[in-house]
Amino acid sequence: MKEQPGFFDFAAEVGLTKHIGGVEATDTLLQLCHINKDSYILDVAAGGCHTMLHIQEYGCRVMGVDISERMVERSRERVAREKLTGRVEIRVADAQDLPFEDDLFDAVITESVTAFPEDKQKAVCEYARVTKPGGYVGLNETAC
Repeated sequence: MKEQPGFFDFAAEVGLTKHIGGVEATDTLLQLCHINKDSYILDVAAGGCHTMLHIQEYGCRVMGVDISERMVERSRERVAREKLTGRVEIRVADAQDLPFEDDLFDAVITESVTAFPEDKQKAVCEYARVTKPGGYVGLNETAC
C-alpha cells in the first residue's frame, strides 16, 4: 500500500512556512545571535528557504537543511532564480543527525522546528555540536 502524503508534503508543494512572530521575530533572533557579513549560518528545517533568503541579506553565507527532499528541490530552484548560488546552499538532512563537522557554524537558527523531531534533545545537541565555540543557537519555537 502506498503511503499517503502528509502535511510536510503538502507544505513542500505550496511553499508553506510558519514562523512565530513573522520577519520581526526572525530579525530579533538574528540580532541576538550577532549575525554579520562574516557569519556562516545554518538554518535547520529551512523549508521553502524564506528565512535563508532573509538571513543572506545580512551579507553572510547561509546553509540550510530540510528533511523533505521536495522542499530542498523547491528551495534550490528559488536560490537559482534569485541568483544566490554560492551564498545560499541547501541539503537534505535530519535535525537529529546533521551531516556537518563539529564547530562549523557561527550560529544555528531554527524557527518552528524543534517541536517536530522525535528526539528533541538529540536535535538540540546537534545544533550545539555544529556551532563554533562562542557561537549561538537561536530558537524561535512553539511549545513542544
